[in-house]
Amino acid sequence: MNEKFTRLYDYAVKDLTENLLPWWMEYSVDKENGGFWGRVDVNNVPDPKAPKYITLNARLIWTFASAYRVLGDEKYLEMANYAYDYFIKHFWDDEFGGCYTFLDHKGEVLEDYKFIYGNAFAVYGLSEYARATGNQEALEYAKKIIDCLDNYAYDPHYKGYYEACTRDWKVSFWHRGVNRVPSDVKTMNTHLHLIEAYTCHLRVNDIPQVRNKVREQLYVMLNKIVNHDTHHYHYFQDRQWNPTSTAISFGHDIEGSWLMMETAEVLGEPEAFRAARDTCVNMARTVLEEGFREDGALLTEYDPVTGEYSEYLSWWEQNEAVVGFLNAWELTGEEHFLDASLKCFEYINKHFIDHEKGGWFPALNLEGEPLLRRPKLVGTICPYHNGRMSMEIIERYKKSTR
Repeated sequence: MNEKFTRLYDYAVKDLTENLLPWWMEYSVDKENGGFWGRVDVNNVPDPKAPKYITLNARLIWTFASAYRVLGDEKYLEMANYAYDYFIKHFWDDEFGGCYTFLDHKGEVLEDYKFIYGNAFAVYGLSEYARATGNQEALEYAKKIIDCLDNYAYDPHYKGYYEACTRDWKVSFWHRGVNRVPSDVKTMNTHLHLIEAYTCHLRVNDIPQVRNKVREQLYVMLNKIVNHDTHHYHYFQDRQWNPTSTAISFGHDIEGSWLMMETAEVLGEPEAFRAARDTCVNMARTVLEEGFREDGALLTEYDPVTGEYSEYLSWWEQNEAVVGFLNAWELTGEEHFLDASLKCFEYINKHFIDHEKGGWFPALNLEGEPLLRRPKLVGTICPYHNGRMSMEIIERYKKSTR
């Protein structure tokens, strides 16, 4: 066994089981109102009135269901059940289907529009829960969301999906998704998380409708969203897939480089694998050359027109770099990819993990110092990227030792 891979595995097991998941089990649970807090600060203190967000809550279902599936510990199943029960009771829209976007701290609906990115994570979390537990109800809820997305948020002419709909699933360009302005009709970010969600669903519900959609989404990612001249994703696009921004997101590029390969592998179709492999390796190589620092940190965003980089480092880009470079090493055997994966985890361990109070700092300045005003839990900040990173390492390591 490769010594560097073993070190990566040891890092992953230690943080996942001794820090990350224990922190979330202790500090995220709202024992007063049910579900999870909407915000917890850097000192592990919750804001009891903070709203509850679809993305965070759906990601928590995914995280604990996946932890149970990978690690087999019943305490993670208990947390997954808790997250699932709250989500279905409060976020699910019984009248129109799909899931609400925001609840207040007591679980009452604040924002009822249908956020496509958030509903993608609902599909992801519910499908993983079904995969881990065999729960057919969760599978049915996930499929109902897919049906809503495909019936109402899908663009049958140019392919792909819009950013947001009203509660009754009418496309709304004035409800903001992860786009900047209404002219960003389609976004790489939403499509990246739709493909991971549909791929997870395909694992447990391999029916023609889902398989065809997954294949089409992979085609869209590879042929409409990837810029094959630069080996980066287009960040924002109009309805016809014309770019509306020059910005580059290194984190999404490296995340997509392994998620698209995962989709090709789950499809199990040689044509899909061949179509994805070279594109994904080229994207990983480009991120390594253009966005990876010598000290092991991955830069955030870059605009090639202005030459400006983001002035902070974010936790999730580092997580995706670890997995993306590991995946590129597995595909190519090129040792420098494994070196980068390990170096990035070592940077994470030194700078992003809070070894004093537990959990992770979500953001650092460019010198590697925590931005202490950023909470450890809010919005999209949850154990999905960092938990998945460690579980990907664990699963890949165990597979390599069989």
